Amino acid sequence: MSDKICEKNFFGRADVLSLLKKRVADLKEGCRQNVALLGHPHVGKSAILHHFLSNSENDDVTKIYLDLEHKDFNYFFTKFTGSLLYNFSKNCRLPLHDDLNLLLESTKGHIPQTVQVIRKIQKDFSHGKVSASFLGLLTLPEIFTNETGKFCILILDEFQNLEEFGVPNIFQHLGKKIMTQKRCFYIVVSSFKAAARKILSEKLSLLFGNFETVEIDTFDVQASQQFIAHMLEGHRISQQLSNFLTDFTGGHPLYLKLVCGELRNLSAVYKQNEVYLPLLSQAVENTIFDRWGVISRHFELAINKLDGEKKDSGASFLLLSLSNGKYKTDDIVKDTGIKRGKIVQLMAQLTESGIIVKNGNLYYFKDKLFKYWMKYVYQRRLRGVDLAPDKQLQQFKEEFSANVEDFHVASRQDFSSRIIDLFYCFDNEALNLNGRKYKLPTFREITPCKFRNDTGSYIDAIKAATEDAVWFVVSKREHVEENDVTTILREAKRFNPRPEKCLIVSLGNLDENTRLKALQEKFWIWSEQELNTLLTLFDKPYIL
Repeated sequence: MSDKICEKNFFGRADVLSLLKKRVADLKEGCRQNVALLGHPHVGKSAILHHFLSNSENDDVTKIYLDLEHKDFNYFFTKFTGSLLYNFSKNCRLPLHDDLNLLLESTKGHIPQTVQVIRKIQKDFSHGKVSASFLGLLTLPEIFTNETGKFCILILDEFQNLEEFGVPNIFQHLGKKIMTQKRCFYIVVSSFKAAARKILSEKLSLLFGNFETVEIDTFDVQASQQFIAHMLEGHRISQQLSNFLTDFTGGHPLYLKLVCGELRNLSAVYKQNEVYLPLLSQAVENTIFDRWGVISRHFELAINKLDGEKKDSGASFLLLSLSNGKYKTDDIVKDTGIKRGKIVQLMAQLTESGIIVKNGNLYYFKDKLFKYWMKYVYQRRLRGVDLAPDKQLQQFKEEFSANVEDFHVASRQDFSSRIIDLFYCFDNEALNLNGRKYKLPTFREITPCKFRNDTGSYIDAIKAATEDAVWFVVSKREHVEENDVTTILREAKRFNPRPEKCLIVSLGNLDENTRLKALQEKFWIWSEQELNTLLTLFDKPYIL
């Protein structure tokens, strides 16, 4: 991939790039820290790596990038050795070749030990000795760096697929070599976080050089808005539509890129440079409703893979039930008619693959747009009895317009009203938010109120009553101050009986003094991250 194309297809992720660059600098200073990048498919992990590699030109660092998705050992051997020799030749201004044998000939005078080892591996591989060849490849970084005095970056994209090579104890062998190769920086990448974490903790748990784990997720709200502006450069789009598109796609880079690409195409066709709702509706229709639309096709292939060749796994019916608001196992069993044991098994598989998320006793889609497609597109195809395509399209358009209007109505509500609507969804759920467990009761009455602070001004609060207790909630878009905590405490002492729980819900960061005071008083604190988890779970738009 050329540098120009790489720049065009990359956006954001400055914190991850900064970390990787720092780890390379540390490597050259004699302090190595290997890195694992984990994230769901198509969130931009490979794009980060390509950008990182294209912008790290160091003659004393040789880079090897191996994409192991759906690859066999022949690819692994050829790409590993070819990349090592090609990038060494490039750094040393030697002739560049695409053929491995030509590279071996042109470099043998400069790195004879490395070439000798590669020829031995090549011979073993030609005789079908896969295990010996793999073990030989693992020695290459150490031999090469010792011989040249250079450093090496070895990237294994979708590294969990190494197990498919059939080499016994493959990760244990890799781990042993990683520990001894102090001049080689390893980056492993996986789209299957559960499987990857298990490998890292059980099979690649190293005495020295454990992997630093970095989560790569969808764009946050700010990055999504900036990405939309970047993709629609030269076109105008209202803040309202930009907000909707951010929420609709869940900030997923791939979906934002594809929808914005279609918007640019339609803008050219209709010769206009402003994105209106009809244009967005057409772009969504072309990419998501149309059977051959790129996003629709992407989702359909995912469903076909889940259901398998026999189409009787039940995965698609389970996901349809989830998309229709059945979040608990018992509800899904009743809705689908599938036996509970099978549902539990499917849930475990879908959770491990990252398609759904388990939180307490509830399940929900990780991918908001996938859920939307399941409910409003795939379900219609599967269960619709009227085959008239025009009628199905019209129904989709009406549902999409209603979705946009619902988002706009919610967006016009004040912050406290949004929190009140959310609290009415709770039904004695036990949930995990940002690593902490919460028990959320059923609230019978939730009312906004105002409390007067020491300065004479008022702060917005909420009283949320269960059958036998009351909660006080401070809900502020902007940051909560220490004085707000003091005010709530004073009001709580006056209230009889005293509130069972005090909670701060804020989109702004709390300063350290405020946070410490709130935690000392056993307040719960929910930031944007916790709030958006709840909004996603209960199928409500993000608060932008």
